[in-house]
Amino acid sequence: AVLTLTALAAFEAVAVMPAAALQLGAARASARRIGTILDEPDPVTEPAVPRPRPSGPVHVRMSGVQVRYEPDGPLALDGLDLDLSAGRRVALIGPSGAGKSTAAAVLLRFRDPAGGAVTLNGADLASYAADDVRTVIGGCPQDPHIFDATVRDNLRLGRPGASGDELTAVAARTRLLPWIDSLPKSWDTPVGAHGAAMSGGERQRLALARALLADPAVLVLDEPTAHLDPETRAALTADLLTLTAGRATLLITHEMEGLDQIDEIVVLDHGKVTERGTHAELMRAGGRYRQLQDGPSFWPG
Repeated sequence: AVLTLTALAAFEAVAVMPAAALQLGAARASARRIGTILDEPDPVTEPAVPRPRPSGPVHVRMSGVQVRYEPDGPLALDGLDLDLSAGRRVALIGPSGAGKSTAAAVLLRFRDPAGGAVTLNGADLASYAADDVRTVIGGCPQDPHIFDATVRDNLRLGRPGASGDELTAVAARTRLLPWIDSLPKSWDTPVGAHGAAMSGGERQRLALARALLADPAVLVLDEPTAHLDPETRAALTADLLTLTAGRATLLITHEMEGLDQIDEIVVLDHGKVTERGTHAELMRAGGRYRQLQDGPSFWPG
């Protein structure tokens, strides 16, 4: 009996080894990917002595900005001019691959331009620490990350020191509060990995609430209504236009809804500006923008 039980116990000791071997292989692959990322040069250069972070109203200007992802590669942006001042809303529209998200990456200091200039209150954007820039210029990415945590913890990422009243106020502004109140544990409800327990519209509204809670001087919204059904997209677009009134905002989108309420519309294609102006001016010009306004509600491609 002792010999039999000893043999069984020995098998129990080695039974987990195949699973451990699989985990070891996955860990090695992950380590190689991390090593490759760490070996890559930093896409932005931090200043040796950064300027103090600006306070109060800010003015961001892009002049003739060019961006390349490879030293000898094609230009992802070629001569982009943008002017973002307090209360001014600009829409950057165009097909996928036009360079819209590249412009956001430059403003948020995730990518340095290869040519042209980007200034914040008249000073080179690269003369500020990247973290300070992202405090002044912030926003909502195209695919916001939702952590496997509670609703409260996910929202508080926008401003860790926010009070309960501040969380409630921003949730009400973004129309999240009725959904939160309907949850079994309200603010303490886990949302699951990548927000699995939330709908697409709820994830986007949570990301928007997070951005508003951070309260940047310039708000960059990168495809905030992507992957939503038409009804949810229309409702969120209407709320975005209300919430961004009076705030410097760059709206990056391929949707055509609500653009008549934007101060300036810039049409990009293959990194170049093909049209720009107000909704009324572009409609009178009769170009591609006019064709799409009279046809589909989104920019194809």
